[in-house]
Formats: sequence, C-alpha cells, structure tokens
Amino acid sequence: MSSILDLEERANRLKKEDEDSFRLFNNIFHVSSAAGNLKIPPSFKEKVHTYFGNKDESGKIIESKNEVIERIQTQEVIKTYNKWTGEGSLFNSLRASRPGMKPQERSQEQEKVQEYIEKSRENCDFCQAEKYTPEDVFGRIHGKYCITGANIAKYDAWSSMVFFKKHNPLDFTQEELSDYIETGFEWFKKVNNHDKQFTSPLFIWNCLPKAGASQVHGHAQVLITKNVHYAKTQFLRKNFRSYMQLTGRNLFKDIYNVHNALGLALNKDVTGFASLTPLKEKEFIIISKNNPSTSADVKEAIYRVLRCYIDQLGVNSFNLAISCPSFGETFLPYIIRIVDRGSIFKPTSDIGAMELYGSSVISDDPYNIIKAVNAFNHG
Repeated sequence: MSSILDLEERANRLKKEDEDSFRLFNNIFHVSSAAGNLKIPPSFKEKVHTYFGNKDESGKIIESKNEVIERIQTQEVIKTYNKWTGEGSLFNSLRASRPGMKPQERSQEQEKVQEYIEKSRENCDFCQAEKYTPEDVFGRIHGKYCITGANIAKYDAWSSMVFFKKHNPLDFTQEELSDYIETGFEWFKKVNNHDKQFTSPLFIWNCLPKAGASQVHGHAQVLITKNVHYAKTQFLRKNFRSYMQLTGRNLFKDIYNVHNALGLALNKDVTGFASLTPLKEKEFIIISKNNPSTSADVKEAIYRVLRCYIDQLGVNSFNLAISCPSFGETFLPYIIRIVDRGSIFKPTSDIGAMELYGSSVISDDPYNIIKAVNAFNHG
C-alpha cells in the first residue's frame, strides 16, 4: 500500500524510471526523514496501549502492548518543503498510520452533525437573507439556488456573501454547487463594472464554525481588491514569475506533473492532486486555465472531491478557496484548494503556533486521500 512514509523511496525510483520527473521533483521539493525516539515509563504503558492500539470493528485492541510501545518509541517523521511556494509539512508515521474512521463511527458522527445543523435553524438570519442581511449598493444577484448580500462586517471594501437557499451547508448537488460558484463570479463582474479599479477576485467557502464560518447556514464569501492581489495569491504570482524567468517553465504545471509522477494526481482530465505540502489535513488542489464558473469539468471535479470528503471520509467542516487571475489576465491559472478542518465536536483547534509560524503538522496520508477520491470518482 502506498504511503507518504515511502516518499523518498518513490522519488529514488523516479531517478531510474523517469529522469525528467525526478529532476523536476528535486528542483521544486526538498524531502527528508528522521526518526524521533522516546522512552515510555512502565507506569504509562497501559495507557499508551489503550490510546494508540489499533482496534477492530468492535473496538477491541488488536495489537499487543509490546507492538504498540515499539511503534510509539520510534517514530519516523517525513518533512516536505516546496522551495518555490514556501509551503512545508511534517508527516509523523504515528499519525499517518492511524486507521481511518470506521463506517459505524462515520455514520454516528454524521447523525450528530445533522442534529447540530437542524438545531441551528431557529432564528437563522441567513434563512431569510433578503430580510436580515444588507445588500450591495448595486443590489443583489439572484442565482437559482442562492442570493448575494453585502458582508455586514467587511473583510475589504468589496466583501460580500453568497447565501445558499438550503440551510444545511453539507447538503448540495452538483447543480447547486455550480450555481453558488457561478453566482459568486457574477458578483465579481458586477463589482468590476461598478468600479474598474477592482480587478482581483477571491472566492472562499468556510463550511461550519470550525472552519471559520460566522453562522451554520450555508454561505460563501466573495471579495475583490485593487492594485495587488490578496497576500497569498500575490506571493504565488511573484514565485510563478520568478520560476518562469529562471527556468522558462510553468511552476504550477510542473508541481502537478511531479504529483502525477508520484501517484498523487486525480484520474481525470482536470489537473487535481493531493498535496505533498498540505496546509492542513486532506488538502486537495485543482489547477485550471479555465474559469471554474464556466468550466463544467472543473465544477464537477470540485463537487466530486467535496462529496467524497463528506460522504466517504466523514469530513464535516472544510475550507474551499478559488484564487483567480486579475480580470483580463492570462498569466496565472485558477487555483482551487480544499482542506479538512476536523470534527466540529472536537474542542481543540487544528491550527497552532506550528501552522502559523513553523510547518504544518499533518495526520492524513496524501496517498490515502488520492486513493479515496479516485475510487469515489469511479464509483
């Protein structure tokens, strides 16, 4: 079974089988591994066995105490770093080898999530967006399954929202998701027509409060700025240009090709992959020269990844972002990023000082993610 823990070995195989991909890999990524060792005192061994022992469907631990202790006392850590985007992650063998959520556990979690969402309907302003949210100076844009409104506490001068007609943010069809995206991009055009200075759009969806949403009701954020893009998109633009000037090549195409060579790419025409340097858990990236609001293939790929995450992997809170080129620009592609933010019932945050100022610490193995997404796409 493929694993991120075998990344160095996979890269070395590329050297023999695909020299071009191996060269790209080394030009873009730095990968290293190291063993972290510790000692478990006898007084703590029983608890460690209980905490970390792999369990069967009934919840019975199927590893001996010695097997668990040995696994804990020597932990391999894989460190990945993208030299051009500045993104990096730490994969701990202990975390990456943990079993996924069992079907019964996933079903129980989903039931609890649905109860939580249903309870939030009471006094929900977004359920009556036209009555209880402000509108932009040019009015609202009405989609088939959504409607826009101004953000009452703006991120930026032009900062608005796409309110879904359905309260439940996890309940959406491909047609509904497509409408959310299309309506958001219509808003970008409307703002640009209103003020030509604003040319650099960003579409984001924070699903549920664990991912930063202010309310449970399904809604996305749309923003557009002037002069320079938002900071992270501007940083990517700078590095994309530098890479092009130095190598004569397309950075994002090369990043995709490396992931494809390593078995981490989507088995479809769309250029999507499970990231080697995820910002957080299960990060999936789709790169497209085509506008997502007009590309059926891109919208379908986004939909299939999200539905796989929700229906197959038990994700209930996520962030989605679509970074866009400026109006009239063909320099940058559209970059769609999706990341899991963890269970809404876990009180601990998934982001700490390491994610803010160090490297992302990751539990999920990208090879498990791409396997699930590709299997779901063919299901």
